[in-house]
Amino acid sequence: MEAYINVPGGKIWYKVVGQKKKIPLVVLHGGPGFPHDYLEVLENLGDEREIIFYDQLGCGKSDRPDDPHLWTVERFVEELEEIVRFLGFSEYHVLGQSWGAALAVSFALKQPAGLKSIILADPYLSSPLWMKDAERLKTLLPKDTQEIMARHEREGTVESVEYGEAIKKYNDAFVLRLASVPEAIQRSEDGMSKIIYRTMWGFKEPLLTGTLKEFDLADRLHEVLLPVLLLCGRYDEATPESTRYFQTLFPNARMEIFEKSAHLPFLSETREFLGVVRKFFQEID
Repeated sequence: MEAYINVPGGKIWYKVVGQKKKIPLVVLHGGPGFPHDYLEVLENLGDEREIIFYDQLGCGKSDRPDDPHLWTVERFVEELEEIVRFLGFSEYHVLGQSWGAALAVSFALKQPAGLKSIILADPYLSSPLWMKDAERLKTLLPKDTQEIMARHEREGTVESVEYGEAIKKYNDAFVLRLASVPEAIQRSEDGMSKIIYRTMWGFKEPLLTGTLKEFDLADRLHEVLLPVLLLCGRYDEATPESTRYFQTLFPNARMEIFEKSAHLPFLSETREFLGVVRKFFQEID
């Protein structure tokens, strides 16, 4: 089923797939501004429960209002609150991937009724830590690539073709790490909002210059008392080290690393990823 919901700022598109057997799962995509398509492999969990996908306001099939004041963490959390209210769930799980993890935790901190657990896949939860990790990951790239990136960042020429080619090497190593780009990712790229991404994040993935630059949830993770599952790839830009650190801050969290993956383990190790999620749900449901 596909339809639209009125949320602060406009209408968002959502889709419900799966069986009404167990507690439903609401999926929060990454970005900011990178719509849900690349997460469609999670539909495989629909044999046990309803899976709810949606495109956050401003991207994908949702409305695209021209109002920069809408692009805040607080408004995106209000959007999620409205979805849960509209769908009328008495109990539900939330899975947030990358930027979606920041929304999932921000939502959980408000202690919403009915939330049973959160799954944080390849989690972005702290801008200072993310930028520190990005600087370290850059040192693992070839020396000439590092020099190109440093020069363009220093000179403010990050929109150059040369810098874009260097960033592709970073993404190939720490984001995709796939032999080819899946069609679902291409659809997300086609539907993404560059305005939201550049406003909140910046021009390219390892260079955070937008309104999220000071965003940091680390000091509040101890307030999330419900069960938490953290997932990341061995080569993830959401590094295993930082993800493990976040695990220590949650009172009730477990973690799994996917040894062949970067930032998209649900695509590179699909069977393993789904198996870990199913096991977690079996214990929580």
